Amino acid sequence: MWYRALQTFLPPLMPAFRFRVVGKEEVPTTQGVILAANHVSYADPVFIGVALVERQLHFMAKEELFRFPVFGAILRGLHAFPVRRGEMDRAAIRWCLHLLEKGEIVLLFPEGTRGDGVVLKEAESGVGLLAARSGCPVVPVYVHGTDHVLPRGKRIPRIRPVTVYFGRPVRLEAGTFHKASRWAYRRLTEQVMEGIAELKGRAQASELSVVRG
Repeated sequence: MWYRALQTFLPPLMPAFRFRVVGKEEVPTTQGVILAANHVSYADPVFIGVALVERQLHFMAKEELFRFPVFGAILRGLHAFPVRRGEMDRAAIRWCLHLLEKGEIVLLFPEGTRGDGVVLKEAESGVGLLAARSGCPVVPVYVHGTDHVLPRGKRIPRIRPVTVYFGRPVRLEAGTFHKASRWAYRRLTEQVMEGIAELKGRAQASELSVVRG
């Protein structure tokens, strides 16, 4: 209910944020997809969701956010599901695989927690593991501007420009999980982060050209 309500009411508000979507055609439309995005703000899932408003996204959120019954219920209504950070959360992995098998989109933040918006943090290997087990493509995503819309420690959003960039999918052949190793998961995750870094460079170049223009 909450998700469908936001699908209706949020898109008309996007012009105020000068909202842009770049590379949306890179996201496959006929299978399960893992979106791997940078993370600088609690607003990130909102803008990524609006960028793909014709579909519904599912995303991980830290377990602590679900400890408050009302807020936890709202998060679940927005298709969020809890994950225990800093460990291998098998329940969260199983749920991700279930969603991907159904052809859904799962949004992950490989950095694990919000960064400073300047330097990408080192990623965890969970993205690589999920890609190997599911055989689904991983689409790098870079969200630019949400750290100014809802900075760390703030509760009231501000009107600032936001752009969501989608990159070329990183693929691992289905069924390679049994042959894969921790090194393979790590390498795939590194490729995804390289894709996010490339998109970050494009965003910075675009911003610089606007300033010079």
